[in-house]
Amino acid sequence: NSGVGVHYQDGNSLLRILKQSVSSSSGRLSITSYSDPRTARIQVEEFDESDQSRVKDLEEKVPLLNAFLEELEGKIQSFSNKVGSSTKEETKQKEDRAALHEEEYRKVSKEIQDEDAKSLTGYNILLLYADDWSHHTLSSFHKNATTKPILQTPMLDALAEDGIRFTHNCVTTSVCWVSRATLFTGQYMSRHNTTEPCCWSGMEKPRGGMKDAPSNWKELSVYELLAKHGYYVGHAGKWGVYMPWPKNVAFSREEDGWHYRQMGDKVWHITEKNEADALRFLVTRPRHRPFFLNVAFYATHALDHDSRQYLPQNKSMSMYVDDVVPIPATGTDEAWKKMPYFFDEKNEGRQRWRKRFQNNMLHQSMMKNYYRMASEVDSACGAILEELRRQDALDNTFIIFTTDNGNFHSEHGLADKWYPHEESIRVPLIIRDPRMKEETRGTTNDAFTLNVDLAPTILGAAGIPSPEMFMGRDISQLYLTRSAYHTWRKEFFYEHPPSKPDPHTIPASEALVRKDYKYMYWPNYDYEQLFDLVKDPGELDDIFNSTDPDVVSVRNEMKKRFTELKKLVKSNERVTL
Repeated sequence: NSGVGVHYQDGNSLLRILKQSVSSSSGRLSITSYSDPRTARIQVEEFDESDQSRVKDLEEKVPLLNAFLEELEGKIQSFSNKVGSSTKEETKQKEDRAALHEEEYRKVSKEIQDEDAKSLTGYNILLLYADDWSHHTLSSFHKNATTKPILQTPMLDALAEDGIRFTHNCVTTSVCWVSRATLFTGQYMSRHNTTEPCCWSGMEKPRGGMKDAPSNWKELSVYELLAKHGYYVGHAGKWGVYMPWPKNVAFSREEDGWHYRQMGDKVWHITEKNEADALRFLVTRPRHRPFFLNVAFYATHALDHDSRQYLPQNKSMSMYVDDVVPIPATGTDEAWKKMPYFFDEKNEGRQRWRKRFQNNMLHQSMMKNYYRMASEVDSACGAILEELRRQDALDNTFIIFTTDNGNFHSEHGLADKWYPHEESIRVPLIIRDPRMKEETRGTTNDAFTLNVDLAPTILGAAGIPSPEMFMGRDISQLYLTRSAYHTWRKEFFYEHPPSKPDPHTIPASEALVRKDYKYMYWPNYDYEQLFDLVKDPGELDDIFNSTDPDVVSVRNEMKKRFTELKKLVKSNERVTL
């Protein structure tokens, strides 16, 4: 572990920030750094006009949560009308399904052998799963910077201070549906074979929509395995792919592809709806069973076909007004011209760049709205964690925050994701684990963790063995044992399919990723690149054709290793990568 401990003073930082966020009406929450960069503390300062929106948002959480508790006592009839009107027949169907799930749970519980039951931890598992967050879309990422970060995510920062933040967490394919399929199955894209979505965001997902989904999805899904072992399984938010195993998801509220929508008498923002559905799950869950809940936020995903792209909540519009968002060092025309020859104005990433970042005024507007939506997710995470605290369940809950893929914010003259560059493949990962030692809390770890590791990590927290076809590792080994860091992977294979029907708009890409070098291969054009990430962290200067003997040696060795890993990933061998 190469992390440096960064702790809040005076005890449990997450509990303290949660308590202050819902009880303080005379001050604002701030994180103040001191001369020692390894320490920080929370202090309450007098707030000014610019803080009114944030304070109001936090104050609203108390009556919201109280309302949920009251609705529980009344069998939440009024709430069901609020989140989407239900007929008496639909209500009866929901009650019947709940009874069926409970009956199945009792039946399955009897089938689990005593030796298996002994390994179960009983921990609740909460996955906070955002959309399109790059690795620096966290204010804690910038905590050692010389200037104060613009983006503010205090709730997630506090979660990191009570857990561990992984600085080199990456995805094996940077796009929504593939990354989610990897979460569900614990496999690379080449194994789970979800190379394209069954449909685009918000559209109907017909039962036969994913005709190419392999039959072993059902047996491999982390949802099914948790349900089999007695977990009450819930999903609130974006699925991303059609689910071929819905019967063991006791609670499912899918929201995808919109930012604002009228439901009944209320106009909802999708992050509000994600938060409300998560709270509803927590309030109505059976307390005698451990739960797994994936809160799959749609934010900060853009509305790709809306010229405004990012639509935050009105109450957030006062945030970041006076800030100036810096243009990335590689967000230049020169960087765009250094991209491979087949990256032209028809490239999808370039087309989206024109919608979001082609001039400074547009860049400022888009990034501020992106930051507002990220801060809204942060606030929603705080409300969800506060509900766990109110239920006295926080310290018995294994918590993960991460996201499906990264995002270009004008780097290399691009927007969105797909390609093997750092902005696209590196994403946040925070874990708060009841098993974690005190000295581990508040540290960082620079091991290569991957989204293929999420499924075995979740099952490991439950005490459930991973299926042999899972391809990742249990991340908890990195902080629960001393030796795991030294034997952990030092490289990984990356893959992304081409767009259809025209691969020119999003060309297929593959890579061998290390911390010092990155080898990229573009299959549609048989084009190769090599970058020295130590000397060139912005991945601007391709050294593949260098005649320097040291570079030639690195290139040849990486090409050989790339071929080996690619062959393993695309084979049917049972392998842990």
